[in-house]
Amino acid sequence: MPVRLGNAWTAQPPALDATGGYRHFQLLGQRGRGGERTVELEAVLEKGFRVLVPLAELRDRRLWLPGWQRLAGLEPEGAPATGLQDGSSQAIPMQIIPAIDLLGGQCVRLHQGDYGQVTRFSDDPLAQALDWQRQGAQRLHLVDLDGAKTGQPVNDAVVKAITAALTIPVQLGGGVRSLERAEELLACGLDRVILGTVAIEQPELVRQLASRHPGRIVVGIDAKDGLVATRGWIETSTVQATELAKSFEDAGVAAIISTDIATDGTLAGPNLAALRAMAEASRIPVIASGGIGSLEDILSLLSIAPLGVEGVIVGRALYDGAVDLAEAIAAVGPERLQDAVIPPSGSITV
Repeated sequence: MPVRLGNAWTAQPPALDATGGYRHFQLLGQRGRGGERTVELEAVLEKGFRVLVPLAELRDRRLWLPGWQRLAGLEPEGAPATGLQDGSSQAIPMQIIPAIDLLGGQCVRLHQGDYGQVTRFSDDPLAQALDWQRQGAQRLHLVDLDGAKTGQPVNDAVVKAITAALTIPVQLGGGVRSLERAEELLACGLDRVILGTVAIEQPELVRQLASRHPGRIVVGIDAKDGLVATRGWIETSTVQATELAKSFEDAGVAAIISTDIATDGTLAGPNLAALRAMAEASRIPVIASGGIGSLEDILSLLSIAPLGVEGVIVGRALYDGAVDLAEAIAAVGPERLQDAVIPPSGSITV
């Protein structure tokens, strides 16, 4: 009969060589009987990387600890303090950014950008914004879905109420298609404005705004099959998303929000290949968006964090309770549980 064990385990320094440097594992199951019993574990950061650990060794607290432990004190002798590939002494924290999508003054989510598939989560976006701040969010992401679709500022009263009430930075995208509109939003208290459709239709406007407002202009690149989608994802262009990102490398934009439409709102996991391509296309920091359905999905982004993926926008998974905001911040924030080193995939036996 299987022995009852916890689902999460952290390898200690003496076990790290045998685990290929991975620290955090999920329990998959048990094999064998009696003294021959072993436990199969899978690395959280690399699905498919598995180890077989004799049950007696898993119970040895010098080798393994139950739960996911913080990185401090886990580095083998002579290793960099965080195990980062560049040898730096401090891990780069990844920002978890809760999303509030506004439609008719309500907090909603669309499935793959389809305005015909709307899930309403709250009729009080301000209360929701305050709750995310209370739970530890360091930034809030707003999407004006009405603005994205029609260009009309239907949700301005809600946006202004949120920026007035919160002490954390707030960014907004959706329907920002002129210099005047962008500056109006910045003046009402927003920290950053996100330009999507105009980035492909009026690239010089992006450059002008980035010059006038350093560090406050973000380019939102929403892609479907690698091609940029515009006007609330209703239209698809012939422009490659990575080429658009590269074209703004010297423009002074603060970040690129990379959204994979195929995964957005699905909870099916992020498109790591697309995000890697986006991060490699330019030196502009990338914020991932779309598909996050679990803490493991967020942790998977750490494999591309060294390329410049500095944050992740999370929406539906937070509302559904699949991701706990405080736990996610602890896992990838300034004192995070995980590091970003990914050794070659494979299976070994401890």
